[in-house]
Amino acid sequence: MGNGVPFRPFRDSELAVLDRALNDPGVMGQYAWTGWSGSASSLRQRWEANRLLSPEISMLAVVAEDTAVGAVTWRPVAYNAVSQCWNIGAYLLPEARGRGVMATAGRALVEYLFAHTQAHRVEAHVEVGNKAARLCAERAGMAFEGTARGAAWRGGGWRDIEVLAVLRGDAPPAPAAD
Repeated sequence: MGNGVPFRPFRDSELAVLDRALNDPGVMGQYAWTGWSGSASSLRQRWEANRLLSPEISMLAVVAEDTAVGAVTWRPVAYNAVSQCWNIGAYLLPEARGRGVMATAGRALVEYLFAHTQAHRVEAHVEVGNKAARLCAERAGMAFEGTARGAAWRGGGWRDIEVLAVLRGDAPPAPAAD
């Protein structure tokens, strides 16, 4: 993991972890599966071109004992012509859940983005009812800001999304019992 950071770039041999997430509804779970998008077919091309790190969206492997068990992502969100923040997301393989890995990765990703970018704000969008994702966002230091009604399409209907965010100047989150 290096320096205690629970993520790193995906290795060629680990692209199967991403392919599994994109092609198995059970991996993403009831709140994140949005259907087959065809993005698995371009995954190798994106990895070969930029190792899944780009200005549009970046993705790193979440690792446990140096094995990829999921991914964290970040992408810019513009609020006006001169203001943007990072929107982060994550998933874990089902067999890696429930051990505090995601809470640790979420905290580390927020710290990484504040340390290595000029961002003032990092936010997460969590579907209403996704208690595990909401708890991970809160453990990363994010505060609930409100609900975006009917903001995301999934499973044949529009879903409400909770917006959580942390600002650069906010107090760091207290260590959580993962």
